[in-house]
Amino acid sequence: MNFSQCGGKVPVFVGGDSPYKLVDFPSKPQFKRLYKSFKPELIEKYWVMMNMRAEGKTLAEVGTRYNVSRERVRQIEAKFLKRLAVSLMPETL
Repeated sequence: MNFSQCGGKVPVFVGGDSPYKLVDFPSKPQFKRLYKSFKPELIEKYWVMMNMRAEGKTLAEVGTRYNVSRERVRQIEAKFLKRLAVSLMPETL
């Protein structure tokens, strides 16, 4: 499952019977919290890239804009989805 199939929502892997849950795309402050250790300009770049993917742009379209390969965009997307999934998990004691 990828962004282009989700109508602006984000597919987050949760496991179990229903492996994916669709959640709203994070707000900019939420997104910044996911990448708090990154440089601000990189956070902005990733924010735009993931928004483009949420709007249905292809890996190639996003890659062309930022002069990176489709594979690199896919890797960035995969890491974003993993970060988002971890942030949504309830804390365990």
